Amino acid sequence: MKLTGLAISMGIGAAAGAVAIMLMPRNNPTRKLAAKAADKVEDAAWMVSNKLMKEFDF
Repeated sequence: MKLTGLAISMGIGAAAGAVAIMLMPRNNPTRKLAAKAADKVEDAAWMVSNKLMKEFDF
């Protein structure tokens, strides 16, 4: 499988998983765990973004 095909397959799988989690009730432990994971990823992305902006003086 070519890299682009793999990336597309992974993207579709991630999107399907996200939709399945969003359809769960708010008090579901799986949905709470997914929300915590998403918050950590968002925090990490902000930290990387801030570091890059400081490094390249944007």
